[in-house]
Amino acid sequence: MVKPLDEKSVVEYVENSGLRAKVLGEGDLKAHVIAEGNVNLIFRVENVENGHSVILKQALPYAWRYPDFKMPLDRQRIEYEVLEIEGKYAPEQVPLIYLYDEENHVLVIEDLKRHKVMREALIEGKIFPKVARHVGTFMARTLFYTSDFYLPSEKKKAMVARFMNPVLCKVQEDLVFTEPYIEHPNNRWSKPLESLVKEIYADDELRSEIFHFKELYMTRAQALIHNDLHTGSIMLNEEETKVIDPEFAFFGPMAHDIGTYFANLVIAYAAQEAHRKDEEERRRYREWILGSFKETWNVFEEEFLKAWEKDANEGWPSQKFKEKFVLELLKDTAGFGSAEIFRRTIGMAHVHDFWTIKDETERAKAESIAIDVARKWIYNWRAVGSVDDLVDMIKDSKTLV
Repeated sequence: MVKPLDEKSVVEYVENSGLRAKVLGEGDLKAHVIAEGNVNLIFRVENVENGHSVILKQALPYAWRYPDFKMPLDRQRIEYEVLEIEGKYAPEQVPLIYLYDEENHVLVIEDLKRHKVMREALIEGKIFPKVARHVGTFMARTLFYTSDFYLPSEKKKAMVARFMNPVLCKVQEDLVFTEPYIEHPNNRWSKPLESLVKEIYADDELRSEIFHFKELYMTRAQALIHNDLHTGSIMLNEEETKVIDPEFAFFGPMAHDIGTYFANLVIAYAAQEAHRKDEEERRRYREWILGSFKETWNVFEEEFLKAWEKDANEGWPSQKFKEKFVLELLKDTAGFGSAEIFRRTIGMAHVHDFWTIKDETERAKAESIAIDVARKWIYNWRAVGSVDDLVDMIKDSKTLV
């Protein structure tokens, strides 16, 4: 049975771990719980004299905020090993690992206190000139170098088995690809969206398209994907971008990561309807979001094809196939992105972008813009021929309530 750490015992744990010599140095230590954690226990342990600190995460056999929600302890091992793999191929985009304790399901990593959570920064209207290149590069390198285009077949298949993550994948299958499109007790939404939600429940064509991507999610083991790559899993400042929390990772469809990230940029774009009251300020900030969206895709495509040219194994001697494959990724990005938007607006897992908007009518207006984009993407994903097509559908979006 895993014994949960607390603010006292975690200091004792760190004292006996060797982290003083490695990171913290001599001096009194203090710890406090980081409240943002819903699933894991998360502590900041800090040397009060020199300011050096670490983040310690402990996995429990349940979500610590929701004790009835059972969770696999192996998720901490998965997070540790995924961070190691990501650190090999995109070292500048992941936090440093200081310690992994398999027996106590503890992971200690770099404290990113000089960074902000991207979601909160977008709500505040901050601009980050390097995030598009950083995220585009991270996705390209982590996805290519864990795919069949690079890995020997036998190694790839062994890794697929090692990163089976059935419980957390089932969470995504339900919350992203099933529940938001049917009447379900987990779903919730702003009241002014009621008629729009009923339209979605009655739209079996939309549901059939979402289920196409559900089937891809469940069956296509293309690469080791983060599987929860949203703006709440990214820490950044003007110079650095770090991707965190890959505990949902498994071998799945590449476009799921890309679509999830892009969907959260759409959510940030839509939420500006309430967060930027000045029309000109809102227009300028939305232009930056769309520019970052396009640049992220362009960097991803450039870096992915560059890696394919430089490091591909011998099984793919066709330039035309590479071009077709990347275009299919973009098409699938629209479908996976659509599902992410629906789950964040009318499903169970809502986000601060919208729920920091206190006025329900204003919040629903902003959410309906994102829903309009999601419907455009899911109805038109097969016709997507360039990233401009996705951006144009965002520009053409409107309030639906």
